[in-house]
Amino acid sequence: MAKAIKITLNPSIPKQAYWSAIFSLFMGVTSLIAAEFTPISLLTPIAHDLNISEGVAGQSITMVGVFAVITSLLLSPLTKTINRKLILLCFSAMVIASNLMVAFAPNYGVMLIGRGLLGICVGGFWSMASAVTLQLAPPKDVPRALSIVYAGVSVATIIALPLSSYLGDLIGWRNVFILSATMGLAALIWQLVSLPSLPAQAGNSFRTMFDLLKQSWVLVGIIGTILSYGGYHVFFSYLRPFLQFNLQLTSTKLTLMLLIFGIANCVGTFIAGLFLGRYFKPTMITVHLLLAIIALSLFFTPHHITSNTVMVVFWGLLFGFIPVGWSTWITRTLADKAELMGGLSVAAIQFSIGLAAAMGGLVFDHFGSGGLFISAASIMLLAILVMKLSFSLYNTITGKPF
Repeated sequence: MAKAIKITLNPSIPKQAYWSAIFSLFMGVTSLIAAEFTPISLLTPIAHDLNISEGVAGQSITMVGVFAVITSLLLSPLTKTINRKLILLCFSAMVIASNLMVAFAPNYGVMLIGRGLLGICVGGFWSMASAVTLQLAPPKDVPRALSIVYAGVSVATIIALPLSSYLGDLIGWRNVFILSATMGLAALIWQLVSLPSLPAQAGNSFRTMFDLLKQSWVLVGIIGTILSYGGYHVFFSYLRPFLQFNLQLTSTKLTLMLLIFGIANCVGTFIAGLFLGRYFKPTMITVHLLLAIIALSLFFTPHHITSNTVMVVFWGLLFGFIPVGWSTWITRTLADKAELMGGLSVAAIQFSIGLAAAMGGLVFDHFGSGGLFISAASIMLLAILVMKLSFSLYNTITGKPF
């Protein structure tokens, strides 16, 4: 059995918080995640314009995941001497370029290239986000700083779902990506002005990364992360076609539904900390069990519009617990290896999202939304078993209660 990794404290602790820089990261996260998931609310018009199916259009999400996985694993070891401010600014510029490539894509191939470029940004930015935030705030302000940065995910959910859907119907999907590029430009300028010098942290090597993977509880936890995000995204990636065709919502009702879904996700993110801080293990298990139950309920009640819409909203609310939950798992077990563990976590999440989008596309095209619900429920139940194993291994190997 692998020997436990020694925990060391990060000597680079700022005396005061760089609040403007922290909010610039919030803006960067918002623009990045909005760009990543905007196609979800625009699958139908994108597919129609490029003469492809919704399932094929959904593979543009897979492309982001593939490049994000590769980048998140390679970035820290290959750039261990480069100032993180320079890297963050390069990623923000690439987000702009990616959105513009998609906006003016003459065919599906060019669109995929643009999405691949975005994948590099997603993997790189997220692998450094937590570690960089720790360099921007003293210990007493770190929880608040992290909540600000990760709030960008919830805000991006609202932008990527109801707002993009509404604007897509109003001005066309290509103009939505032009607006997304504009938001990215604002983030770039803000970061250029506000970010201080961010020296790379020591110990970011491939050897240390492999040492992390030798810990059985880490490896099992990563598998749990993949299943957790995968079970959610196998349905989430094809949410719009389900609402539009299965529930037959009009354009106005569809936009309203996506808005409510996004708000529910925000609420879930904010209340997650209240439960996870005190009852981490039971909360994580209960959330995944409820998601599985909702998926099965949607399968058995395919034509009940009212109950289906309520369950979809609850699905969005519960997902707010998942990112917060797995971030808490990292901070409780490997806080001193934040950047490397962040890279591994991003790789797992993006691999999961990409695989879920690819699998979901095949399932949706061949078996419809019912197949998505069965897939989601099965994956969520498997995630519960893997999570419980990871928690048990951690307790056994480290001798520490979780």
